[in-house]
Amino acid sequence: MMPVGGRPQVSLGPIPSLDGIRAVAVALVFFAHGGLENIVPGGLGVTIFFVLSGFLITTLMRIEHARSGRIGFRSFFQRRLLRLMPPLIIVVGLAGLLSELSIIDGGFSVGGLLAALFYAGNYYVIGHDFRGMPAGLGVVWSLAIEEHYYLFFPPLAALLLRARSIRLSRVTLISLCTVLLAWRCWLVLHGASSAYLAMATDTRVDAILFGCLMALTCNPWLDRRHGSVARSDLPLGVLAITALMMSLLFRDEAFRMTARYTLQSVAVAALIYLAVARASRPPWRWLSARPVAYLGTVSYTVYLSHHVILLGLAKHWPQWGSLRLMAAAAAATLAFAEPMRRWIEQPCARLRQRLHRAAGATRPAPDLMPIGAP
Repeated sequence: MMPVGGRPQVSLGPIPSLDGIRAVAVALVFFAHGGLENIVPGGLGVTIFFVLSGFLITTLMRIEHARSGRIGFRSFFQRRLLRLMPPLIIVVGLAGLLSELSIIDGGFSVGGLLAALFYAGNYYVIGHDFRGMPAGLGVVWSLAIEEHYYLFFPPLAALLLRARSIRLSRVTLISLCTVLLAWRCWLVLHGASSAYLAMATDTRVDAILFGCLMALTCNPWLDRRHGSVARSDLPLGVLAITALMMSLLFRDEAFRMTARYTLQSVAVAALIYLAVARASRPPWRWLSARPVAYLGTVSYTVYLSHHVILLGLAKHWPQWGSLRLMAAAAAATLAFAEPMRRWIEQPCARLRQRLHRAAGATRPAPDLMPIGAP
């Protein structure tokens, strides 16, 4: 295995399967919000987004560090804001307008608006039970966790990459994840609310850190040796799927608020590893199919807007069943997401590339930008 921060051993470009993984995650969230929450684990979709985010961002940092020997914090934050803020501002503005016109329920309080725009949505939602925001916009709680991760992790990543020690990276990140699991256990024993345990940064950011751990220590895209050894694929896949099933079927409340998040994060990281390392082989090839990959490319806008659309349709056509409602909401959401992709996200992506070149990179970094999920 190459040292942390060493030169990537594969050619750069789009990482395979990632758009497909995004599609799976946003589909889980959509169907759960569409009325199938007793069948479809929407919370697992959010966990997938978190682990994927940690893996992508840390992979990007490894590539940048291998090229220049450093991480440009200013350009990093500029790229993050260009990725996340323009769609967020548009969706927040439209949701506010629709609520003022009584097309959707709810409406912004001053605190709710500021929390949505400045990435404090999770703690605001915990404290106000989704009041003070238009119906369906509470999904911004997960974006807040990702933004908080963007603030504290880059300096830590820079230190770990400079140390060039896989062991140090592994010990540091596993220790942080263990502390967060212990913190959740302490909170459960002292009567913390389920909302706090499910949505607070200090209780959920370990899912992102498990993705960071994989990116630094056993990266299926940058560490060729990991990508070429397939003997353990089947046992690893079976173990990961079994762990996920156990996490969904075991209904003990204390487990669900504590170890479930850890178990799911580890299992999801293992499956992402296999999906990237074996992207051209069954059973992972379908993640790169064109319709699946397309859904992944628009998944950020879909995530931001789908619940507003679902609840808006349900308000005006309450007689519709779940299937009809979800079909109409899916069509409306995709009809909104496509112009957002063309006219907002793609121009911002080109600007991010220019900023990266201006910061002194030898060539643009691959577009490894995660969505805020969730």
